[in-house]
Amino acid sequence: MDTTDKPLTGPESLHLIQQMIQAAKEDLSDNSFDFLFWGWLVLAAALGNYVLLLAGYERPWLPWVTMPLGSVVVGIYHYRQEKRRKVHTPVGDFLGFFWAGMCVLLVMFVGIGMVQGWQKAYPLLIALYGLGTFVSGGVLRFRPLVYGGAACWLLATVAFMVPFQTQLLLLCAAVVVAYIIPGHLLKARFRRGRAV
Repeated sequence: MDTTDKPLTGPESLHLIQQMIQAAKEDLSDNSFDFLFWGWLVLAAALGNYVLLLAGYERPWLPWVTMPLGSVVVGIYHYRQEKRRKVHTPVGDFLGFFWAGMCVLLVMFVGIGMVQGWQKAYPLLIALYGLGTFVSGGVLRFRPLVYGGAACWLLATVAFMVPFQTQLLLLCAAVVVAYIIPGHLLKARFRRGRAV
C-alpha cells in the first residue's frame, strides 16, 4: 500500500491555497471581538472608577468587578469559536498563545496593584496593552493596532508621572486608541474582505 500523497493538480493546488487564505482570514477575523469587548469594558470600568473617585464614593474601584465576568464571557466566546474552527493557522495559534501569556502578565500586574498600589500598576498595564496591540498589529499587518500600541507606550510613560486620577483618564485614552478604534477598523476590514 502506497502511503505517499498523490500530487495535486494545478486547479486543486489553487483551490487549496484559496481555502487556506480564507481560513486564515476567518481565523484572524474576529480578533476585533476581543479588542472591542475588552476596550469597551475597560473604558466603562475606568470611567466608572474615575467618576466614583471624584464623587468621594467609599469603594470607587467597584466597576472593576466586571472584569472576571468579562473573562467568563470571552472564555465562552472562544470556546464556541474553537469548536467551529476548521483550520488552524500558525498566525492564529501564535496570537492565541501570545494573548494567553499577556493575560498571565495582566493578572500579575493586578496583583501588584492590589499589594503595591494602583499608582504603580496602571502605567504597567497601559504599557502591556501597548505590547499586545503592537505585536498583534504587526502579525496581522494592521497599522492601526501598531500605532495604538505605540500610543499606549507614550501614555504609559506619562502615566508614571501623574496622579492616580489622571492615570485613569490615560487608561481610558489607551483603550480607545489601542482597542476600540482599531477593533472597529479591523471588523470593517474583515467585512470588506468577506464581501470581495
